[in-house]
Amino acid sequence: PRVPQSSFSTYIDPKFHGHLHCPYAAKWLVDGPAKASRDLGLDSRGRKLPGGADRRRRRNQEDDAASTSTAAAMGRCDFTNAFSGQATCLEFRGAAWTEEIMMARCEEESGALELELDATKGCRDGMEDTALAGWCLKEGEGDGADERVEATAMTISSMADCDGNRMACQTFVGGRFVPDGVCGGDDGGGENDNVFDGETTDASASDAGGTTCAIAPGAIGAAHQAAYSSGYLRSGCPDTPAQNSPYMWPLKWAADYESHSMPAYTDEVVFHAKGRTYYALDKNWKRSDTVYQKGVLRTIGQSPCSEEDIDPDFAEKGLLGCWKNQTDYMTTMLHLGNMMYFLSYRDNVTDALRPGETDPSKIDECISIDLAVIGNIRPDWFLDKRGDDTDVQYLGNQHVYYSDENRTSVPKLVKQWRKKDFASQYFVMSMMGNPPNRLENNATDNIPVEDTLHWPLILNIPGEGFGDDQLQVYRNHALLTDDDDDLFTLVQRYEAMGGVCGNARGGDDDASDIGPPVLEEEAYIPSDLEVDPNSWVSNEYTFSPVWQGPTQEMGDDNDDGGGDDAAS
Repeated sequence: PRVPQSSFSTYIDPKFHGHLHCPYAAKWLVDGPAKASRDLGLDSRGRKLPGGADRRRRRNQEDDAASTSTAAAMGRCDFTNAFSGQATCLEFRGAAWTEEIMMARCEEESGALELELDATKGCRDGMEDTALAGWCLKEGEGDGADERVEATAMTISSMADCDGNRMACQTFVGGRFVPDGVCGGDDGGGENDNVFDGETTDASASDAGGTTCAIAPGAIGAAHQAAYSSGYLRSGCPDTPAQNSPYMWPLKWAADYESHSMPAYTDEVVFHAKGRTYYALDKNWKRSDTVYQKGVLRTIGQSPCSEEDIDPDFAEKGLLGCWKNQTDYMTTMLHLGNMMYFLSYRDNVTDALRPGETDPSKIDECISIDLAVIGNIRPDWFLDKRGDDTDVQYLGNQHVYYSDENRTSVPKLVKQWRKKDFASQYFVMSMMGNPPNRLENNATDNIPVEDTLHWPLILNIPGEGFGDDQLQVYRNHALLTDDDDDLFTLVQRYEAMGGVCGNARGGDDDASDIGPPVLEEEAYIPSDLEVDPNSWVSNEYTFSPVWQGPTQEMGDDNDDGGGDDAAS
């Protein structure tokens, strides 16, 4: 049988596949962010689609005819963007637009159409209180499309600065961004303070660009920050359900991880991986060092492995399973804003490598993927139901057996949340219920911060239709500081010494090379973590001392979540 493969000639080496297991990763790593947004039920403007969720994004039109893209508007459509909640204006440029076509297009957005515009009544009219970022230009559809251009007015907002608008235009509209206004057009004339220079800034600083705490569009935002976000605020992201919750992940931390993968309908472990992961979520950074992979990794969309490593039983189903036997070397993945890097190291230094390696001279190869608007996981991803096509269920306390640093099973009290995803499957996040010095917290202030935190302990990860379910344990937790930033700047220093990070997709740096490889064939791997309507109850409860949720009055008033918990 034919095994599904990536549609690109170059791809992520199979040795890096074990890094790709964060929440919702399967969807955007298989389909790419643009196609994923369609499949997750979003149109080009972040709006929920009524059914045609598999419409393909049109290729970016770099060669739009200048006479059409700059032509006078034949009409304008004003509507409310269902994703951002903002008023949006779309101009219909080009003589090929008819009233019937414009009316039909505007009705798709549930907007109001205005015709017979004079030269001053395009979308600029009435925008004096809005900072214009530029225009997103895209050809119309159907016969004569090359003589019709849709020009959407893009604006500066808390969700997007200039660079964020550019990425949104290219990725989710499939258009070409033309800067204007404050981003380099009539009002700005060039450089200005709002233009994002691509460098990640300290999120504790002033948010002049309006990019801190931004989450990715649509269903991906249920778990991920936006790539252009400079990170989460140390003081807590305002107006979010989990603001300052003691159960939110720390912003800067590290832990050893160990994961086991199990196929549906059996408890047999078919894949085992170990390593250490590092987060600086105040800067939208993550690092993962994998030191051990063994077993068969069954994931749709992974790049081909060698013939002798293909699992024959899985291949009979037309799917790709690759046998892994990584026991004597380390690989590294870095996710920095919109960019993901995969590092392998020189053979002659393998024995000296340890998780947390910071010497760029030991790097043998670096490849990269531009993930467009998809940033790192957000620290409150499991606590709330922000994002599209998602839900959350706070479960309360439970004692579990936890495998500690000595691989000894010990009883632990955990607080658990279920998080529903786009595939109607769910994650289970188990957070430490009793920090080591919980009883002493009220008696003295001379306690290490680490001993007062509710650490992530166990994460159950559904396959989401693209792989086997996983159970992941975190051990040996530690807080990080800005002094540990060299863990995340390894690529920057590698490139400074002349190293090059090639494009995993093998193309030029244009819009067609944004996003991960795309799977050619559709397939599905079953999961034991499907949502059961008989057991699922929507229950968003975060223990935030700021946000008053719908069940707050029924819950415990203690910030640490002690005692009886909220009822649904």
